[in-house]
Amino acid sequence: MKTVVIAQGKGGVGKTADAAHITFHAAEAGLKVLAVDLDTGNLSKTLARHRLDVPASALFVDTPPDVPTAQGPIGLLHADRLLANVNYMPIAQALKNFPVNLNAFDQAGYELCVIDTPANIGIATITALRTADAVISPVEMEDYSIEGIKDMMRVILGARQHNQKLQFLGIVPNRVDRRNPRQVKHLSEVQAAHAKLLAPIVVGLRTSVAEALAAGEPVWNNKKTAARAAGAEMRALGAHVLASMGVAK
Repeated sequence: MKTVVIAQGKGGVGKTADAAHITFHAAEAGLKVLAVDLDTGNLSKTLARHRLDVPASALFVDTPPDVPTAQGPIGLLHADRLLANVNYMPIAQALKNFPVNLNAFDQAGYELCVIDTPANIGIATITALRTADAVISPVEMEDYSIEGIKDMMRVILGARQHNQKLQFLGIVPNRVDRRNPRQVKHLSEVQAAHAKLLAPIVVGLRTSVAEALAAGEPVWNNKKTAARAAGAEMRALGAHVLASMGVAK
């Protein structure tokens, strides 16, 4: 089972939307996908119909969870209150338990794991990065998010010192409002300054994505004309992740 982490130290940048659509795309491509919500629970709401009887906090405990064999195309480890305790765990204990417990899902038949992380660089995010095969980082085209690019890259480079297999799949300009001159200017500046770090996708700010997440389905299932561009962007994101990780079927 390959594992990809969606990570960014700022909130409100669209991490959950990206995580959900990478999950949907991979499942439609024929992979059995495990989605892990280490964040505030929004991914758990979107993927509620795929929820397993195992909470995300079970990945950090000393005893491996009882994992059923993968049945449907998607299985969700939902965010739960015990995740708050992870912030108080010794990092060594988290790093010991997490990969062992995640491996139980590999043995159960899952082929790709998509992890949505909190909007902070705490123990949960660090543990996920030190365990994963790949990371992708969405960034909103606002000053506070752009300023955080260097900080996020330092975190990723730090994780790679402990996890040499960690592949950086790029920064994704996310929730870009092309009607906003300031954001268009920021996008141009980021593309000029960080060209080598960018993924080959720009995801726009579109209400159809929020509607799809609320409905628990991918935006490309929305038949409205306004959703077509969003669907194409999200499919491109999913295709980029699968191709880069070598798990496309």
